Amino acid sequence: MHLTSLTVTTLASLSVHTLAFAPNANGAARTPLAVSMASNNQNEFSLSMDQAKNGLLSVFAASMIFLGPAPAMIEPANAAAPAAPAQTSTKVAAPVQTSTKVAPVPAAKTKEVVKPFDPLATEKANVEAAKSRFAAASSALTKAKKSLADANSAFSKAENVAESAEKKVVSSKKALIAANDKLADAKAKEGANGGNLSALKEVENLASKVGIAKDTLKGADDVSKTAKATKATAGTVLADATKKEATAASAEKTASTYVVSTTKNLTTSTKKLAEAEKKAKAAAKKKAVADKKAKAVADKKAKIAADKKATLLAGKEKNLREMEKAEKDSVSKAKSLDSEIARQQKELKLLRAN
Repeated sequence: MHLTSLTVTTLASLSVHTLAFAPNANGAARTPLAVSMASNNQNEFSLSMDQAKNGLLSVFAASMIFLGPAPAMIEPANAAAPAAPAQTSTKVAAPVQTSTKVAPVPAAKTKEVVKPFDPLATEKANVEAAKSRFAAASSALTKAKKSLADANSAFSKAENVAESAEKKVVSSKKALIAANDKLADAKAKEGANGGNLSALKEVENLASKVGIAKDTLKGADDVSKTAKATKATAGTVLADATKKEATAASAEKTASTYVVSTTKNLTTSTKKLAEAEKKAKAAAKKKAVADKKAKAVADKKAKIAADKKATLLAGKEKNLREMEKAEKDSVSKAKSLDSEIARQQKELKLLRAN
C-alpha cells in the first residue's frame, strides 16, 4: 500500500508537459488525447490535460487494485529493526552406527633368502632320493623278514600240532581195533560157556571199552582235522610272507643299485665340475693378464696423446699471449702517436693565430 500511495502521489505531481505524448514520425498523434490537445485552444488544452491526468491516475489505481497490493516497502523508521530470528529445528539427528570391526592387519612379508646356485643340485637330490628309497626298502625288508619268521614259527607249531593229532588218531584206531578184537574173543568165550555170568560181564565190560575207544577216535579225528586246517592256513600265510620277503629283498637290491649309480654319477659330475672350474680359472687368469697388457698399452698411448696435446696447447697459449702483447703494444704506440699529432696540431694552430 505504501508503494501504491507513493506512485499515485508521484503521478499527481507531474506537469502537463511531462505527461504529454510525443507525436509519431508522420506528425499524427498516437492517441485521441493528443488529437484533443492539438485542436482546442489554450484553456481547452489545459482542461483536457487535467482530465487526462485524472484519467491516468484512475486507471493506474484500478490496475493496482486488480493486480493486488505490491510488497510493502520497509519504512526508514523500521529499516534498522532487527529481523526476527529464524526458527531452527530441534530434532536431533540419529547417531550414525559405526562398525566396530577392526580390519585385519596384513602379515608382514618375509624376505625370501635366495640360495646360491648349485650346479650339482640335481645330482645331489638324486642321491638323497636314492638313499631315502633305500632306507624305505630296507625298513620294508626288515618288516617282511620278521613277518616271514613269525609265519615260519606259526607254521612249525601248526605242523607239530597236526602231526601230534595224527599220531593220536593212529593210536586211537589201534586201541579201537584191539578193543574190538578182545570183545570178539569175549563173545566167543561167552557163547562157548553157554551164557556164563562171568563171561557175560566181561563182554559188557569190553563193549563199554569199545565205545570209549570209538569216542576217543572220533575226538582225535576232529582235533586232527582242525590241526590240519590250521596248518593249511599257516602254510598260506607262510607262502604269502615268503613272497613278500622276496619282493622286499628285490626292492632293496634295486634301491641299493640306484644309490650306487646316483653316487657314481655325483662323483663323476663333481670331478667334471672341478675340471671345468680349473679350466675357467686358467682362462680367467689368462684373460686378466691379456687385459692388463692391453690396458698398459692403451694407457701408454693415452699418455703419449695427452702429452702431445698438452705440448700443442702450451705452444698455442704461448703464441696467443705473444700476439696479445704485440697487439697491446701496437695500441699503446698508436695512442702515443695520436697524442703527439694532436699536440703538434695544437701548437701549429697557436702559431698561426699569433
